This record gives sequence, C-alpha cells and structure tokens, in this order.
Amino acid sequence: MTLRAFGCWFVLLIISVACGNRTEETTSTPTETTISAEDSVLRKLNIAVARNPRDAEAYHERAMYWQGKEDVNKALADMKSALLLDTTNANFFYTLGELYFKIGAFDEADEVLGIAIKRNPKLAKAYVKRGEFAFYQKKYNTAIAYLNDGLRQDINFADGYFWKGMVYREQNVNDKAISGFLTAIEQNPDHHEAYMQLGLLYNEQKDKRAHQYFTNALRTDSQSKEAWYARGMYLQEQGFADSARQDYRSLLKIDSSHANANFNMGYLSMMDKDYSEAIQWYGRAFGADPQYYAALYNRGLCYELLGDKTSAAADFRRTLTIEPGYDLAVSALKRLK
Repeated sequence: MTLRAFGCWFVLLIISVACGNRTEETTSTPTETTISAEDSVLRKLNIAVARNPRDAEAYHERAMYWQGKEDVNKALADMKSALLLDTTNANFFYTLGELYFKIGAFDEADEVLGIAIKRNPKLAKAYVKRGEFAFYQKKYNTAIAYLNDGLRQDINFADGYFWKGMVYREQNVNDKAISGFLTAIEQNPDHHEAYMQLGLLYNEQKDKRAHQYFTNALRTDSQSKEAWYARGMYLQEQGFADSARQDYRSLLKIDSSHANANFNMGYLSMMDKDYSEAIQWYGRAFGADPQYYAALYNRGLCYELLGDKTSAAADFRRTLTIEPGYDLAVSALKRLK
C-alpha cells in the first residue's frame, strides 16, 4: 500500500472515530433521515443521494448542509460516505478539514488540508484555511507563509488578505493590519468581518472612520449583534446618546437578553437621571447574566439616588456575594449606614 493510499484510509479511520456510533447512519438509506415538512433543501439533498447512492458529490453537498446547521456529526458521517466513494476530490478534504477544526482536531485538520493541496496544488482556499488554523493556534509565521502561498494561487482571494490582517492585528502591527483588511474589501466589497475589524481598529485609534466601517458591516449583515453593539458603543462614546440608543434597541430586537446592550441602555438612562428606567434596564442586564455584578451595583446606585436605601443595600450586598471585596459596593454600604 502506498503512503498516499495509507493517508486516505487513515483519514477514513479518523472519521469513524469522530462519528462514534454513527456508522450505522452512514450506511442507511437517506430517506431514513428525519426532516421537517418545510425543509425542502434537505429533502432535495436526500433525494439526490437516494437516486444515486454512488454519487460522492451528493454526500458532500449534504455534508455542507449539515455543516451550515452546525451538526458536525452528521456532516462527518456524510463525508465518510463521500470519501469511501472518491478520495481524489480536493474539495472533499477541504470540507473535512473545516469539520475537524470545529471539533478541535487541529492536527487532523491540518493533515487533511495538506492532502487537499496534494490533490489540487492550485486550491487557494486550502492554503488560506491552513493559515487561518495556524492563526488560531498562534503560529503566526506559519500562518503568513500559508496565506502567502494561497495568494500566490489566487491574488484576488479576499480571505487571504483578511487573515493576514488578523495576524498583523494580533501582533499590533496596525498599519499592515489595516492594509490587509482594506485589500480584503477591495476584493470583496461585502466582506463583513473586514469591515468589523477596520471599525474596531479605527475606534481604538479614536478615528471617526470607525462609524463608516461599522455602518458598512451592518450593510453586509443587518442581523450582526456584534456590529450593532460596536456602533452603539462608538456613538455612545462620541456623545450621541440618542443614536446609540437606536442601535442598542435594534440589537435588542435581535437578542433581547444581550446583557451589555441592556446595561448600556441603563447607563444612558442613568446619565439622563431617569433612575426608574435605569433600574429596569440594569435588572434586565443582570437577568441575562447573573454574574454581572456591575449591573447589580449600578441598579443599587439608582435605588440609592431614588431614596430607596433598603433596595440599594440589598443590591450592594448581593454584589459582594458575586464579587467579594468590590470596593465600590463596600463603600456604598458604609455610606448607607
């Protein structure tokens, strides 16, 4: 058996282990998969497998569907079926590498991406994904090498520039980080994460261009909680309280239990001396995160400012049960005596 063949069977063995006791599922007919009546996408994928159970690409397509649904076990099971039928397709190994990374099998992820590159040395996304994985493992020199390899295969590949930007950002080389992110959006004007990183970087530098990039991030993904919160914080720090409130409210429509958005709404109400409303917001923040002692402490302050010393003292004491020795709460209790 050649080393190349051994690598393929080794990969299949790893998949079997990752799938655990799901082997039976991979050999069952696709129509046995339980699906909801409205899930026409999955139904079509199941029909495609049923009509041609020797079609490796059909299993791969369904694996990517499960990957999008964050069901890694089912995705791995379909990838096992795909690779049992075809071990020459570089994209199959690329997808498998993504799945391995999601379950924390970092070495296996890198290995199968290496196989993908051997199958197709021009597969830019495989080099870039390897660079991304190296970034997460803080292997920055290795990451840059892989990313450059990917960009040599495809000079217009936006993610290659984005991840180079992330490496430089992590190393505090901000000029190169900004250059990477800007090039990423030149190649892909809808690159949400590049807009976000530019917004965050410019915000750290107190540069008003941050607002523009957060706005573009929201243009590319209006459901991004991160973008709504970041722009709201920027506006709040710039003194645009009403606009900040609008962004926090937009975020809370998406996620009503977002602790920090509720906290900031409370803070803005507190700054307006609307202590009763602030109490409600801080209560929601604490309800969303029972360890959020700052929300509890601030609610106590609002009670104190309204003259309700009993409720204030209760909140300050409860703050200290979460964060013993919290100086502000200790001082507040002394002040109430």
